[in-house]
Amino acid sequence: MGFLQLLKSQFLCHLFMCYVFLVSGLIINLLQLCTLPLWLVSKQLARRVNIRLGYCISSQMVAALEWWSGTECTLYTDPKSYQLYGKENAIVVLNHAFEIDFLCGWTFCERFGVLGSSKVLAKKDLSYVPVIGWMWYFLEIVFCKRKWEEDRRTVAESLQNLHDYPESFWFLLFCEGTRFTQKKHQISMQVAESKGLPKLKYHLLPRTKGFWVTVQNLRGTATAVYDSTLNFRDKETPTLRGILNGKKYHADLYVRRIPLELIPEDEAECAAWLHKLYQEKDTFQEHYSKTGRYPGPTVTPPRRPWSLINWLFWSSLLLYPLVLLLTQLISSGSILTILVTVVLCSAASLGVSWMIGQTEIDRGSTYGTKEVPLNNN
Repeated sequence: MGFLQLLKSQFLCHLFMCYVFLVSGLIINLLQLCTLPLWLVSKQLARRVNIRLGYCISSQMVAALEWWSGTECTLYTDPKSYQLYGKENAIVVLNHAFEIDFLCGWTFCERFGVLGSSKVLAKKDLSYVPVIGWMWYFLEIVFCKRKWEEDRRTVAESLQNLHDYPESFWFLLFCEGTRFTQKKHQISMQVAESKGLPKLKYHLLPRTKGFWVTVQNLRGTATAVYDSTLNFRDKETPTLRGILNGKKYHADLYVRRIPLELIPEDEAECAAWLHKLYQEKDTFQEHYSKTGRYPGPTVTPPRRPWSLINWLFWSSLLLYPLVLLLTQLISSGSILTILVTVVLCSAASLGVSWMIGQTEIDRGSTYGTKEVPLNNN
């Protein structure tokens, strides 16, 4: 193991990265709060300001993937479609099988210049979480409670509010509703059998109602659906812990651009269309499993330097007060101060472990582990 790789695996480095992320995130959340009066003066200006502020948070995680771990990203797509990426509003349908698939989605958003304005359908509980959740609130992220009767109205209203959004955005959607596990897959395929649907090998049954509501309410705003299927070379299962340790992965993403007008407006027909889409996605994953690649030409979207520059800025800004605090604590020499330092470091350590743990598959959502919710779609 080289010196640089050894350095990346050290806990103090992880602690510093999390310190920069949390402190800068809270500062940015405060700045976002200060934009509230601006919404009354100019809604579009407030949106543009919040896009930049949100980018300062989310791009730090992208920088960890792209620049710290050096993970490479290869895109399989039609060259004609490639010319449109980042220049139009789109609904991005992603598979949900890896701990960092959301981060890979963000990375491709960054490479096409729409990370700050990207949207996602997220659980309502996340809106109360400091840094990411609060950032999402000001970015007009669409939140749901996973209670259809309530979500149908609130999600539709949130999507309607995006009709006059001032910049191009991608709306990232995990139609499976929860991350793939063998237990959830077994239950999902039992539902498929009961409904007479073809069984899937690499995916869970998609939840069609949320997709239909999204498509219906973004017609005239979004111009296409990007069907995106993600996998990693050498059958690796990447983790956020691995990213923090500087481990390099290679992500392959297969993207098909489907004009929105090709998707049926009728709810039942739209549901059938989505089920067919996931059967095709399963075929693509089977092809990848056998050949190590997706069909079609490849391109590697270039890394942009802005995520790295942003992280270096915040690191430089926050390093001085951290060093000053630690120096004062150590120089005081009192037992109480030493105890406070130990408690703070322990709390920070637990915080880092907790944040990493939230992305781990075996600690993920239990949504989809019961047959009844799956039958609601």
